[in-house]
Amino acid sequence: MISQSGFVLSAGDLSALAVDDFGLGHFESEGFVWVDLLRSTKVRVALITLLPGQSLPQHVHPPYEGEAGKEETMRVLWGQARIYVPGPANNPNVAVPPGKEAYYTVYHEVILEAGDQYTISPNTEHWFQGGPEGAVTITFQNRVDETRNIFKEGRGCPIKLTD
Repeated sequence: MISQSGFVLSAGDLSALAVDDFGLGHFESEGFVWVDLLRSTKVRVALITLLPGQSLPQHVHPPYEGEAGKEETMRVLWGQARIYVPGPANNPNVAVPPGKEAYYTVYHEVILEAGDQYTISPNTEHWFQGGPEGAVTITFQNRVDETRNIFKEGRGCPIKLTD
């Protein structure tokens, strides 16, 4: 999918690709593939890939150390990504992973196609999902302490991709 997007990764980027299923054990429905392109204490730029229908579980970037929390902008490079945020539910056919309804509680859907982007304000519940063909996105974030993110369910450590 990354190759299809036309985004070129260096050999170092490829060796740093990681997968995360948030400790939930079913990567195909809840997880993502990612690589940091830039990471400092103040800013992060990451490539995030979602399989078709795969969800990055609902979470929030809360305030800490006197700041509002992490702001996150997602831009789609290839495919379609769906972002779910608070607001009126606007798609009666949202596909929550089976049996996980208690952990997915925001249903205002924002559909992003290649070239579209959306910014999630700090301290806003949200989750992502790959569209029918999946999605390759680039995200821009401030405040990069991922240990501060609060997930409705699960909290796994990324697993290094070995091949």
